[in-house]
Amino acid sequence: MRTFNLAAIASILVGTAGLISSSGSLAAQSAMPNMPNMPNMPNMAMPAPQSGPGILVPDPTKVVMIVNRDSNEIAFMDISTKKIVGKTFLGNNVNPHMVMMSPDGRYVVTGGQRSSKAYIIDAHTLKLVKVIPVGLFPEHLSFSPDGRYYYQGNPEGDSISVIDMQSLSVIKTIEGLKEPLNITFTPDGSKAYVGNYGAHFVSVIDVTRHEVIKRIQIAPTPGISALEPTKYLSEIHGIFNATPSADGRYLYAADGDLGVVGVIDTREDKVIKVIRVGRDPWRGYMSHDGKYLITANNGDQTISIIDTQKNEVVSTLEGPKDMTGINFAGGKAWVIGSTTGFLYSYNLNTLTPAGRLKIGQNLFLQTSTTDVADEKLYVASATDNSVYIVDGRTEAVERVPNVGLYPWGTHIMDSKDNYCH
Repeated sequence: MRTFNLAAIASILVGTAGLISSSGSLAAQSAMPNMPNMPNMPNMAMPAPQSGPGILVPDPTKVVMIVNRDSNEIAFMDISTKKIVGKTFLGNNVNPHMVMMSPDGRYVVTGGQRSSKAYIIDAHTLKLVKVIPVGLFPEHLSFSPDGRYYYQGNPEGDSISVIDMQSLSVIKTIEGLKEPLNITFTPDGSKAYVGNYGAHFVSVIDVTRHEVIKRIQIAPTPGISALEPTKYLSEIHGIFNATPSADGRYLYAADGDLGVVGVIDTREDKVIKVIRVGRDPWRGYMSHDGKYLITANNGDQTISIIDTQKNEVVSTLEGPKDMTGINFAGGKAWVIGSTTGFLYSYNLNTLTPAGRLKIGQNLFLQTSTTDVADEKLYVASATDNSVYIVDGRTEAVERVPNVGLYPWGTHIMDSKDNYCH
């Protein structure tokens, strides 16, 4: 999370090496025909379960991936048994930031902030397949819809490394960005949109050429910044993410400094509306039915709920301190108060607060993924090395301890709430 950037960097400098798990190489696996399609990617077949010697994860859709930052590893937890089935040690002084499964379920990838490298893991054997040098301080990442390209954002290097998943090598470095964070592909994979946290524009990338073809300014910047840019632009809180609508036609880009959300029409690549929200909106999170976009406004500890049909704010509600994520489960929106030990919930039918759920004391909650049934959250808790499983309907909380050192995030293949901070 960029608002915790200095603290994160300081903590990284004292990060510890963890337990050694698996490493090695991978033989190619054959594709299985006639498999059912994945719910969120109708043109992509579900991966076939694997079996045999060395297989730790037969079905990659049945595990939660956990980024353990200070033990330099990715852990894999079986969803049904809630047991860690294996860990992949990445090396010393890596500090992984985000993890993602490839759309075909073959690989798991992550970027190491301290090592400035990308890591490719076999999703079944959990062996480390390849380590690839990328740009500086790699954080957020994304796959093209067909799984061919892995875009690794390098915010400190103002670049994106394009990794070809067939050759497992960097084929191009996209430059001309300003602290690039999240990357959003169009459903057809022809374009990618990059949130520039160090600027007030979204970059449009032609995926065929892997080149920036346009910058979309979300809203005018205050005139005083042009007079004294060193003073007023020294710590820009720009655009963290361009969040897609349910059909992928529109993108919602929140600008932290400007306190607005720009609605982008991807057919014309222009802003069609600017919506005023709370102060310092972190980013927008789309409800699973696509009806609402919710921004976490850390500047005034509120959330803004935008009706995506009207493209206007229909409710502004109190939120917790230090919001790091919003998930949707059990018919409610769940907002993580990172330093509070609480999740705040909101009724999506009435657009009113539904209560607060205490996870624990003296916790540093990070981000969460949601299961594919939209029922349970898997919240990473850094300071007690745990993942908390929250039932969105019953509000029951179960702790899974000792998952690794300083868990930073979680990921479930095909979840609608896979994000990072």
